[in-house]
Amino acid sequence: MSNWLRIGLYGGLHFVQLFTSLLTLGGIADQARYGPSKVCILFIEDYRDDVSNPGYYLFSANSTSCSGIMGLAAAGMILALVIGGVSLLYIIRSEFRAVRLIFGMAILAVGYTAIAFIMAVVAAAGIDHTCKQFQSEGFSCGTIFTGGFFETDTQSTFTKNLGVIQMSVVSAWFCFASWAAYAALEFLNWRNSV
Repeated sequence: MSNWLRIGLYGGLHFVQLFTSLLTLGGIADQARYGPSKVCILFIEDYRDDVSNPGYYLFSANSTSCSGIMGLAAAGMILALVIGGVSLLYIIRSEFRAVRLIFGMAILAVGYTAIAFIMAVVAAAGIDHTCKQFQSEGFSCGTIFTGGFFETDTQSTFTKNLGVIQMSVVSAWFCFASWAAYAALEFLNWRNSV
């Protein structure tokens, strides 16, 4: 395989890893949290009508899943930059990597593939659970997100975009797929170099 083809293949994979991690991080940070306390609206519980303030609905939001997803996505960005930089450096220099380095990069890729899978599952399950809570009261998920959320007083509402959160979930799945493809590529390289 020519160097240009390898640069395109590895560079493209690492770009997808970086970009999907960035989209996941940004979408969850901006649209799955609201208010001054950055309340996470994934995995909400007990969605109900506020008896003392009819027409307003309350819910419990105690999940740390937004922070977890954001941390894992940030780790994916750093890992994509480091591993991508090392991979491309060896390709550009036309140097062969040591078998142990290839194996180490493959193990790191498999490890982060598992982490990206967990990140995608948590994000998808979180928004699905939240939407089911809204639907249990007869509302569409998009309507609630468009209408907004309030934290302590009903004067300040924070509208959120369900589409951006759903895009973040899809991006998390693409992140998983790109890391799985990279892990498979590195294991193939390792097997061919032994």
